[in-house]
Amino acid sequence: MTPAELVEVAKLTGVNPEESPETIRSRVVAWIAGRIQCSDTNPEGVERAALEKIARDFGLTIEPGLSTDDLERNVRLKIATDAVEYLSPAWRLACALVAMGPPEAVPAKLKLLQKVSSLAVPSSSTSQQLLHDWNALCQKRPNEEQLLEELKPAIAALREGAYQHTPEKVENALTLALVISLADGRFSLEEERLFRNLGAMLGREPQHCDELLKRVNSLYWNHQMEASPTNPTVAADLAEAQQAALKAAEMTLGSIGALEGLVMVARDKVIASQGGPTAEPASLPAPKSGWQKLFGSLSGMKQFVQTRVATEDQTQLVRLVYLTIVRQHVQALAERDARALEAEQMAAQQQAEAARKAQAQPEAAPAAAAAAPRRAIKMDP
Repeated sequence: MTPAELVEVAKLTGVNPEESPETIRSRVVAWIAGRIQCSDTNPEGVERAALEKIARDFGLTIEPGLSTDDLERNVRLKIATDAVEYLSPAWRLACALVAMGPPEAVPAKLKLLQKVSSLAVPSSSTSQQLLHDWNALCQKRPNEEQLLEELKPAIAALREGAYQHTPEKVENALTLALVISLADGRFSLEEERLFRNLGAMLGREPQHCDELLKRVNSLYWNHQMEASPTNPTVAADLAEAQQAALKAAEMTLGSIGALEGLVMVARDKVIASQGGPTAEPASLPAPKSGWQKLFGSLSGMKQFVQTRVATEDQTQLVRLVYLTIVRQHVQALAERDARALEAEQMAAQQQAEAARKAQAQPEAAPAAAAAAPRRAIKMDP
């Protein structure tokens, strides 16, 4: 971990962040060992014991002889799967507001929603499946009556299911939906009407909905002033205005605590390095660091973890260990992608060099072509 990352870990575990990196590491390991009552002071032994405890907390069976790598993977997938089930109703509300808005704004809004969900889902395939499902709903272009019918299971889950012991999650779900719907800089009458109906179905009084609208709107437009590269009174280029609106929405999420944490910073670097269709605009601000808020507020992860463990210390332990697992997963993806990119670049260079030689020596081309089938490229295992 970098010194900056270690400072955030120190804050999470109550260690003095001004200590040296080596001291912070050893004291954090000792903090974890104390929470799980592990007598082993070796970091590898503490890691194994922490993973085993979290696995038991989440109802996983630890098979004899299971390697630490496989145990870590099982814990990551279990938490991710359970978190998706727990948090999906809130994401569904946000998706419904997106569906009610303008069609041209759907891709940017859903991409931002996917970014929020990635806090809980360190799995590319699961994340892509969520995005596919949300797109399917938005492409139907349902009316309000149809949306409310589709949202009945989500509303029931928010009011009567696992959320009944964490009522703040309902507030966060409504807030998240509002911010995502503002990612195009507009909040239509249709979106506002649906929001108020959802609030009523979730037991919120009209006055409460008014206050929430004002608070989120104020935060958003303050960030819009920061995000806009031109004077707000001057007409901006359409693409420039759209980028400023998206940036303001992400800044609003950050100010409420939805995108805080080093996992998002790390994940953004991986996305940016891929350069594919999932890449985020380079000008979007990096999320604020601060692991203490990573699984809190709009992400919903803090409430989720609290449903599975009994004490605040256990909550902190799960958050720290899971965060570390996610970060390692992100680094592994980055290394894999870097190797793939290097192989592609090398292959392209070889093809370019072969083409250059073929142009310079046409008579040699047939021989080279005949020899090509006998060549093999060694691949990484």
